[in-house]
Amino acid sequence: MNIKRSINKRIDKILGRGESQLSKPIFNLYHTNYDRSVLISYITSPFRSANHFVHQNFVTSHIIAESFSELGYNVDVVDYLDTKSVIDFGNYAVIFGFGHSLERSFYAPNREIPRILFITGVHEDLHNRMTLRSVTDFYKRSNKWLPAEADVLPVNTYYSMYNADVTIILAKGFVFENCKSRFDNRLHSLNNNIIGSFTTFQKKTKETRNSNFLFLSGGRLLKKGLSILLEVAKTRHDLNFYIVVPHINIEFENYYRKELYESPNIFLSKSLRMDSPEMKEIVEKCSYCLAPSYADGFPGGTIEPMSAGLIPIVSRYCGFAHEEFIFEMQGELAPLSLSEAIDKALSLDDDTYVKYSNAVKNYTIDNFSTASVKKDLLKILKLELDNEK
Repeated sequence: MNIKRSINKRIDKILGRGESQLSKPIFNLYHTNYDRSVLISYITSPFRSANHFVHQNFVTSHIIAESFSELGYNVDVVDYLDTKSVIDFGNYAVIFGFGHSLERSFYAPNREIPRILFITGVHEDLHNRMTLRSVTDFYKRSNKWLPAEADVLPVNTYYSMYNADVTIILAKGFVFENCKSRFDNRLHSLNNNIIGSFTTFQKKTKETRNSNFLFLSGGRLLKKGLSILLEVAKTRHDLNFYIVVPHINIEFENYYRKELYESPNIFLSKSLRMDSPEMKEIVEKCSYCLAPSYADGFPGGTIEPMSAGLIPIVSRYCGFAHEEFIFEMQGELAPLSLSEAIDKALSLDDDTYVKYSNAVKNYTIDNFSTASVKKDLLKILKLELDNEK
């Protein structure tokens, strides 16, 4: 069995790509005739298919490409997993992104071309340390070893992670500071963008406040901390947990089958689009969202419901800034820490709850909208690329 190919196929499924797209870079995306070009090593599917409203990276990819085009660059896009396409890296004025193509660019002879690393989660070292821990934590609980569910990276991009001229990371707080401690060159924080399906929801009120908690996540559920949440749900029958995921590993699902399918306070949904009536109904039912993640950077499953006023309860590995309306788990990443953070949020009086809910909604819409993220990215690119002239 080719483990690397298997992992790549799972990633393809999560990102909604067909295998044939992997070997097809997009050259001159906007058919422009500028005197300089950028190579973006990210994902190509958003430029070939419609928005399926399941992941923020559809919008993110367009923000990046549009920003470079507006700065006067012809835009070429290559899939970050592409190892086969022949690329003349010397033809570019700047190379942006992550993955194999960015890493391969460091083996080209012209090192004067600026490389900008784009980290959509946490630094690789922290990522692998924490995702390995998610496997071992679950193994201690269940005696089940599920390494593929952790998202440990089988191939590292060492040049990119340590020798890029500039790094842009979708994180603040602990995740940003951790990256800063590992990366010697210039480092910038950028907010992740929301899709915006919930921004027009009515504000939460005292009357609508309840003890309903939302866990909305993509794949790799060990990494996302679902096991931590389900351990809490085993004993917290005073709370309701709405879990929305694309799919669940069968061994993980069987281990928690009683909780997922027989508990009256746990409601599981799979494969819902962000803009679906079912998803919107669930978000409107909840007052809080949970992200006890082992490795993340402004997770989309958290910032989307935040735009509807759901107060977030997160681990420090989610990359959020310290704000009074963002409840960060303290101490060890464990069920007890999550339960204590939940109690802290529940202890808010109704007036403070409404104040925090409104603040969360406004904060997310103001800072994580497509327009806001694009504005901030353009500011970073102008600063850095002007420095290279």
